[in-house]
Amino acid sequence: MAIFLIINLLIGQFGQKFYLDRGTEGRRGRILVCDSDRDSQIELIFGYYENLQEKIVVYELYPDSNFHLEAVIDTMTNEAWDVGDFDNDGFFDLVIGGDFGLPVVGPQIFESPDSFSYPTQEVWRDTAGFPLVTPICTYDIDQDGLPEIVKVCGYYTDLDIYESIGDNLYEKITEITTASTHTSSSTLTFGDFDLDGQNEFVFGYTGGEYSIFECIGNNSYQEIILQTLSTFNIKDCFSVPDADEDGKLEFAVKGFIVPTARINAFIFEAIGDNTYEIIKTFDLFGGHNSYYGGYSDAGDVDGDSIPEIVLEGCQNVYIIKSAGNDSFYVWETLPGHTSGSCVRVYDIDNNGLAEIVISGNDETRIYEYDPGGVEEARSQIQEARLEIYPNPFIQTLNIKFQNQTEKVVSVKVYDVSGRLVKNLYTGIVNGNHTLIWSGNDDYGRIVAQGIYFMRVENVDSGETSCMKVLKIK
Repeated sequence: MAIFLIINLLIGQFGQKFYLDRGTEGRRGRILVCDSDRDSQIELIFGYYENLQEKIVVYELYPDSNFHLEAVIDTMTNEAWDVGDFDNDGFFDLVIGGDFGLPVVGPQIFESPDSFSYPTQEVWRDTAGFPLVTPICTYDIDQDGLPEIVKVCGYYTDLDIYESIGDNLYEKITEITTASTHTSSSTLTFGDFDLDGQNEFVFGYTGGEYSIFECIGNNSYQEIILQTLSTFNIKDCFSVPDADEDGKLEFAVKGFIVPTARINAFIFEAIGDNTYEIIKTFDLFGGHNSYYGGYSDAGDVDGDSIPEIVLEGCQNVYIIKSAGNDSFYVWETLPGHTSGSCVRVYDIDNNGLAEIVISGNDETRIYEYDPGGVEEARSQIQEARLEIYPNPFIQTLNIKFQNQTEKVVSVKVYDVSGRLVKNLYTGIVNGNHTLIWSGNDDYGRIVAQGIYFMRVENVDSGETSCMKVLKIK
């Protein structure tokens, strides 16, 4: 006797949970999530632009389940990049950056003046490094207990790396000139991707090249890979914490091509020491030629303990799931911003579901997956025994079922939005019956990879059973 799922609503929906009437200016800076005043309430810190004024704002999530504007930090930039205790003094530090100030300076650090305040007090600024600053990223690359502050220097494709040398004191410890012939304004991603005990970092260039550097000792780095991808304008590189559950970190490199407004994403995984391969490539609709690039993230958005990739892609934000080892597909989409968005995945309210923060064009929308959107009830159906294989499938899917008595049965395929894709069969069934679905719709078009639902209905009684299938590639 088979056990099937009766599904009344075919899609679990992402509902907008919070809305803020301020947000990042497109791609400029990140959304930072922390509890900098240590009151057990999460804050969002990000850059904001209004009336020709660049500021950093702090919103806090109150027990009333609303975000309240708590502080406005007067700065000369609206690019907030990272937050943490960079000098190990017990207070939160906020690093911001941009081409600003007199004299023109690079990174600037604000700190909480005490354990109960937001990081609103300037404690350090770089007056010696190259002033043109694009993304700034922090990570303890050399594993010495102090995070490095890595500044990307645009047109010169240089990296300046800073580290704390004391309370509110920082020094440029390394300057790297890359081998690329193109400029860079890409974010960096970090991790021990090849599992050799040494951290790597990855970033990209305008011409489609990307570099991988490895830390070979304290404050010492070596470029191990410089290669070119079939894209241009790489602005974003980010880590994925083993989405396909094979024991390895993935990292993603995202570029875009201006004439076609296409978004290209490449998912990498190590196959050996300092050796990597592309395990999946996406060519996605972007939709706007003036798109400059935004920032993506990854995390568990549906509460199954397996991270999803949340890919920023101009007017869309694509949620990408794994279908098994080295296999990925677009699961859902959310609205983005044509000029670029900052995306952050974080369980803000600590309920086991990571929210998706999408900020851009001076607004911030925060979405959460609603598992109640799929109403599932298990039922033992004795009349129709349904078998579907292979699942996941690539080209053809076999549907085998039987009725012990003569019944009029319909078999239909729906997508995750509940739209009818294919009417496979309607007729009398008595005994065994086999159908083949070639992955096409009622118009003969091949459907995209993703989740579909096979619905079998007893036309006379109205009894319905449904099974989920996954089309890949």
